Amino acid sequence: MPDPLCFERVLAGLATPVVVFDRDICFAYANEAYCRSVHRSWDELKGRNPADLFPESEERMDAMRVRIRRAFEGEASSSDSAPYQIPGPDGQMLERYWRSRIVPLAGPDGTVTHVIQSGEDVTDEVMLRRQKDVIAAELEHRVRNTLAMVGSLAVVTGQHTPSVEAFVETFTDRLDAMSRNLFMISDNNWRGLAFRTIVEAELAQVVSIDDPRISLEGPDVVLSIRSTKWVALLTHELVTNAVRYGCFSVSGGTLSVRWRVEQTCFVVDWVETGRKGTGAPQRKGFGTQMLDLLPNVHTERDFRDEGLVLKITVTGPYHAPAGTGR
Repeated sequence: MPDPLCFERVLAGLATPVVVFDRDICFAYANEAYCRSVHRSWDELKGRNPADLFPESEERMDAMRVRIRRAFEGEASSSDSAPYQIPGPDGQMLERYWRSRIVPLAGPDGTVTHVIQSGEDVTDEVMLRRQKDVIAAELEHRVRNTLAMVGSLAVVTGQHTPSVEAFVETFTDRLDAMSRNLFMISDNNWRGLAFRTIVEAELAQVVSIDDPRISLEGPDVVLSIRSTKWVALLTHELVTNAVRYGCFSVSGGTLSVRWRVEQTCFVVDWVETGRKGTGAPQRKGFGTQMLDLLPNVHTERDFRDEGLVLKITVTGPYHAPAGTGR
């Protein structure tokens, strides 16, 4: 080997882990950076075979042996983010990812006597890349779902509007409601929202939440993301109808929204008063059609003389798992 003094001075100060193997694939040298990276002292490594110190799968260990043997034949090689199992300081096994290069080290006569392996721990880089891939896949899924909702919204809106102008106005209004809800979900770290939050957000578009005509009461129920989207759109329709035809279209009208959980069901009572003699609509509107199409939703409508009384009962997975909001 080269002069040990010169060799160690160069390698000892490097931040890059460097290790040297002899022809028996045993440790002939390891700099301080390498010892720190594998949580071992040089005394623990000296003269030992890696397979004896680091429990690894035979497949991974065989791949490393092949690279080292080829290096003894004069062939350098590189690997990108290869996984390794390394015992941590507490004895627990840690999976780390290393980018490494193995090169032959020849003596004065040209014979390869040792192999040098230099490496870089790229575990954080690999984890970040995986996280980005997961986020990208999740974003793609959400975009597809949102576009599907927009498409359905356009079709149904077109069925209920008499003119292009009316379609543009109504469709744009509903898109605004969807956008508002998506921003709220995003601000909540892509978690579902509380039912009260959804109702207050839609009511705030037309009246003050402190308006004495409004009464909201119910437990803290956090909906799943899917339920949050549909409930927001449905609430927007109910509020819009209340402004056009119901309790908010007359002075003195009131709105009471009560919700509760009954066993496995989520029950909402939407009660409007003040607008008298409207009676049942001649045709089904968008909101009514939505309620009829949503799975696991049962609706009871009562168009009383004093206003609309609506009872909505949802069964099945309407809420988010505890602590997730998803």
